[in-house]
Amino acid sequence: MNKNFHELKRQLAELSETINKFESEAVQLRIVELLFNQAGSERFLETPGSSYAAGPGRAGRREAAAGASGAGPRARTTAPSASGAVAALSRLISSDFFSQKRTIGDIVKKCEEEVGTRYKSNAFSGPLSRYANSGVLKREKNADGKYVYFK
Repeated sequence: MNKNFHELKRQLAELSETINKFESEAVQLRIVELLFNQAGSERFLETPGSSYAAGPGRAGRREAAAGASGAGPRARTTAPSASGAVAALSRLISSDFFSQKRTIGDIVKKCEEEVGTRYKSNAFSGPLSRYANSGVLKREKNADGKYVYFK
């Protein structure tokens, strides 16, 4: 155990309020790493025979926790990123899918059927707005007050 553990603990308690003001956990971790490295406390972070590496992000921790608890890896219900949604949307635009007026709900349902991946509707809202503004698609509100997209 590090001789200066109690001193280090006190210093971290003083800094915690400032560090926690940063919303990003990655930024918080980087600041703590820099503080440890500057103070020459690398040995505090390391155990004999191992080296310190930054842990996984939020999603990685959830998956690691699920695996460690014996529950197995958690099945994804949504796509991992919006880039997949944009690619799926591009395929729909190049097909005749938008020859009829379609809502975002229709697009989500079609992607789930054809791509086999369930996307959240907000993964499409930004790209659809950009396609409408650039003239690739047209957009208007239907009787329910929802936007419909078409060619």
